[in-house]
Amino acid sequence: MKFLNKMILMFLVGGLFQACKKDPGNYNYIEINEAVVSGLDSLYSVNQGEILQIKPKIAYSRDAAGDTLNYKYSWLRINREGYNAGVPKLIDSATNFNVRMNDNLGVYNYSFRITDKKTGVWKESYFKIFVTNKTYEGWYLLSETGGKQSRLDMLSYKVAAKKYEFMEDVLAASRSTLKLKGTPSFIEFFNTNGVPIINGTQDALVVGTTEMATFLGVDTLEHLPIYDFSVFMEGNKNLAIGPGSKMETLPFNVFLWANHIVYTQYYGKLFPINKMSSGNTNPFKTSRSFGAASVDAVLFNEDASEFVWYPGNGAKSCIKIENETLFKNKIDKDLLYMKYSSYNGGEYFAILKDKTSDKVYLARFTVGKQNYFAEITGTPIAQAEQFEVSGDFGYVFYSVGGKLYEYDFNLKLNKEMADYGSRKISLLKFQYVDPGYYTKNPRYVDINRRLCVCTYDEGNIDRSGTLDLYFIPPINGQLVKEESFSGMGKIVSITYRNRS
Repeated sequence: MKFLNKMILMFLVGGLFQACKKDPGNYNYIEINEAVVSGLDSLYSVNQGEILQIKPKIAYSRDAAGDTLNYKYSWLRINREGYNAGVPKLIDSATNFNVRMNDNLGVYNYSFRITDKKTGVWKESYFKIFVTNKTYEGWYLLSETGGKQSRLDMLSYKVAAKKYEFMEDVLAASRSTLKLKGTPSFIEFFNTNGVPIINGTQDALVVGTTEMATFLGVDTLEHLPIYDFSVFMEGNKNLAIGPGSKMETLPFNVFLWANHIVYTQYYGKLFPINKMSSGNTNPFKTSRSFGAASVDAVLFNEDASEFVWYPGNGAKSCIKIENETLFKNKIDKDLLYMKYSSYNGGEYFAILKDKTSDKVYLARFTVGKQNYFAEITGTPIAQAEQFEVSGDFGYVFYSVGGKLYEYDFNLKLNKEMADYGSRKISLLKFQYVDPGYYTKNPRYVDINRRLCVCTYDEGNIDRSGTLDLYFIPPINGQLVKEESFSGMGKIVSITYRNRS
C-alpha cells in the first residue's frame, strides 16, 4: 500500500512539472473570409398563404466582389420541439427569401446561413417568422344594428405593430358562410381543457343570438352544420336560445343561461342543471344572473327566491346551501346581479332588491361562509342597468343611462366615475384572458385588470358603438381611460381571442 501511494505521488508531481512547462507560443492566426449580413429583421409577420420576401444586404470581409457562385445560401427552419428538435429544414436556397407561407398559424424559428464553398466556413443569422391571419388574435364584439340585426366585429391585434385594427363584420371579411339571424346574445372564446370541440381543437369560439347558437372555427371562422349547438345538446336538441341568453366561460368549465335554464358541459355535452338533488326535483326557474367559479357555480332559484349550489364535475342537479349566519339563503328578494369574484380569495357578490320597494342590498359569501350583508344607501343603484365587480378591490361598478358609478362597500362610498351624456352604456365587463401558467403574458394580465365600458348613440346604432378600457386606481381614485375603440354597433357581448 505504501509503494502504491509513493507511485501516485510521483505521477502527481510529474504532472505538475509538465503543467508548468513554458508555452513556446508558436501560433499562426489566419484571418478568414466572413459574411456580413444587414437588413435582416428579428421578426417578420405574414398572413397565411401570402408570399414573404426578405432581401438582406450581404458583404464579405475579404471578398469585395462577392461573386455569388462562390457561396451557398440556405434559409433554414429550425425545429425546437418534438422528435426532430434541432434538425434544420431547408426552405429556400437563393440569396433572397421568396416563399409562400402555407404553414399553420404560429411563430417559427429561422436562420439564414451563408457558406464559403472554398473554405467550408459558414455564418448564420437568426430570425423568426410569424405566420398569422387577420383574425389571429384580438377582441370580438357582438353588436345589435338597425332592424334588430346582429353583427360581429373585431379589433384584430397586430403583433408586430403592437396595435389593434378594426374589422367591421368580420364574418363577411373572412368569407365565413355563417349568417347571423336574430338579435345578439353572446360571443365567447374559451379552451375546453382536453375536450376537442371542432376539427380536433380544444379552442372554441361560440356565438349566440335570439334564434341560433353555434361554434366557429377559431382560426378562419369557418362554419358547418355539425358545429351547431344541437349537435352538443343532451336532451332537447331543438333548444331555442331565446332572448337574453348568455354564456360564461371559465378555465375549467362553461355555463349557458337560456330561457331561465342553466346548462353546463361535461366531456363536450351540454345539459341542464336547474333542479335539486333531493326533495322537489322538478326543474326550477333560474335567474339570468349566476356566479360561476372554477367548475362549480351558485344559481338563484327564482321560484323559491333561493341561492343554491351546483357542485360541478358532471353533476346534473344542485344542492342546498346550509350556512345562514347573516341572511337566509331562501330570501324574499329579487336578484339584480350575481358574480363570482376573485376578491378576498374568492367570493360570490350578489345584489338584491326588495320585491316591494327600491331598497337594494349587497351580499358577499362562499358556499361555506357568509361574509357580508348590508343595504346600499344613498345611491341610484336601484335604477342600474349594468353591473360589474372588481376582483382586485371589490368595487361594485354600475351604470344608470350614460353615467358610470363605483361603490365601495368598505367605506359605504358611492362615486360617479364617468358621464357619457346622451350616450348609453350597453355593457360593463372585466374580460378574463388566460395569461398562461408558468410564464404569464404581461399584456394579458393587463387586460384582465381593465374595466371594459361599451357605449352607443341611439340615433346611430350601426356605427356609434365604442369600447373604452379603464385603469382602476386604488383608494377610490378616478378611473383612467387608457384605450378607446369605435365603429361598432350597440355592443351586447365581447370576448378576447388570445394565444397561449
